[in-house]
Amino acid sequence: MASTSVFQQLLQLTRDEKTFIFMYPEYATAIKESKEAAYVETRRRFGRNGQNDYSDAFRHCFWSALLSRDIGYAAALRFTTAHESSPTNDPAEREMDLHNNAVGLKIGRAKGSNQILSHRCMAALNARQLKVIEE
Repeated sequence: MASTSVFQQLLQLTRDEKTFIFMYPEYATAIKESKEAAYVETRRRFGRNGQNDYSDAFRHCFWSALLSRDIGYAAALRFTTAHESSPTNDPAEREMDLHNNAVGLKIGRAKGSNQILSHRCMAALNARQLKVIEE
């Protein structure tokens, strides 16, 4: 993943994400680190970070699980919902992402290492508990 400045990253956030970070700046580092960890783990497992496919479903699940563990379920739910709030977000993609986030949030409540949470998200994917958009 290319290195971008904090300012550049802030500009890429939705309005609702910016509001959340403004209200809870103590979570900013955990959010950034969990996003990076989710991208790395998804690439390791799938060889890519796709869109609307199994890698995307896993990435959303794992990212949400990390957030739930690290900042708490309620804050993670609020931020992941804010993440999907862009008016340009396709409704089917938004539904898919919110569903996969919800599965991850529940997984993260049980705590565990990154490896354990990754394994649990893969198990959810293999059990067809995660959604993808069929083409």
